[in-house]
Amino acid sequence: MKPNRIRSAIVALAATLGAGAALAAYPDQPIKLIVPFPAAGSTDLVARTLAIDLGTALGQQIVVENKAGAGSLIGSEFVAKAPPDGYTILMAGLTNVFLPYVHKDLKWNPVDDFVGIGLVADLPNVIAVNAKTPYQRLSDLVAADKAKPGSLSFGSAGVATPSHLVCEMVNHQTKIKLQHVPYKGNAPAVNDLMAGHIPVMCNNLGGTLPYMQSGQIRILAQTGKTRSASVPDVPTFAELGLPGLDAGLWMGLVAPKGTPKNVIDTLNRALTKVLATPVMKEKLAKLGATTLNPSAAAFEERLKADRGAWDPVLKTLELKTN
Repeated sequence: MKPNRIRSAIVALAATLGAGAALAAYPDQPIKLIVPFPAAGSTDLVARTLAIDLGTALGQQIVVENKAGAGSLIGSEFVAKAPPDGYTILMAGLTNVFLPYVHKDLKWNPVDDFVGIGLVADLPNVIAVNAKTPYQRLSDLVAADKAKPGSLSFGSAGVATPSHLVCEMVNHQTKIKLQHVPYKGNAPAVNDLMAGHIPVMCNNLGGTLPYMQSGQIRILAQTGKTRSASVPDVPTFAELGLPGLDAGLWMGLVAPKGTPKNVIDTLNRALTKVLATPVMKEKLAKLGATTLNPSAAAFEERLKADRGAWDPVLKTLELKTN
């Protein structure tokens, strides 16, 4: 072989080995996990619970950072526009499916501008009232609002969040007019519910369960095809004759579109390993959550199902930004 060809071969080999080393190095610095809701809400609690064990599996610290506002839009957009290098990821969820129906002028897509890493957990959504109110059953609440239409308000984590749309679905199915009061996350809404500033709230089970157990909040109904083991005495909406509320709140990790496949695969392997452990399953169960299949196929199937199920509902509700 001629000297020039030898040198070329050596350069090519070095480049290949260098690229391989770079691929193998991920992650070589802390990973930022963005939660698009305030601290102390269920999404935040699930993210922080997961981050510790996931960081251990990856050999790097995962730093959870809250970027709340606009019903998860602010945090989601931050990650969508971050460098696609695997060092800024998002705890996404059902909210991302809702956002395009509300913010119709977006120049980016809250679903299509991400690549799925894997589903994490699912929580039922519930409708709850302050325990001091006289509403013992959902029918009591419906009757009270029908007697004085628009006299009762409900809190939510923000426009187009699952907590908002569950209550809007209740309005739609029962023909009542609960008035929406959006908050910047579930946690501040729960605080106002317990303080008596709002009588009703739709929320995920994890963010409601501790206050039900302390006697401050009463849960009237839950989403899902079957009752959650955490609240077996609470009927599902379907049992009460309200269709369209059999889907809960899912959470999953995503990265900016364009993130290299080897990075996504590394994150997915670590996530799969962590979610399979009895310890993680138990930790999430205490938050009212059930672990989900973290495979790429399961993620795509969930997105497809959500888009199909909610599209006609969201068009009917004609949601608008505040």
